[in-house]
Amino acid sequence: MRLGLVDSPGRVQLAAVVAKEIPSVDDLRRKSEVTDDEIEAATAAYLADENAKPFAFKSGPTIDVAKAIEMHPQAKMLLADEATTTGLRRTMVMTAVIMGFPVQG
Repeated sequence: MRLGLVDSPGRVQLAAVVAKEIPSVDDLRRKSEVTDDEIEAATAAYLADENAKPFAFKSGPTIDVAKAIEMHPQAKMLLADEATTTGLRRTMVMTAVIMGFPVQG
């Protein structure tokens, strides 16, 4: 929350301005709007094709997995390393998806 100034006739008042928070995939999962199976499917789709289109969840939002990885420094670093094991690659992609911010589709 942040405070903003609001002009009214002849005086200035403080008003609370609440910024709308964008929920992460994890937030949506906790609300049962996204399932673990969908998160796993988004992960598998990216691992099968790094140029895959954004993944659409059944509830409507989509996640650009490549962008989620780009925003997660550790996932980005490990996925760029050819020595990273398959299991760790999967874990890093899934972590980036869970921490990522989907857009409404």
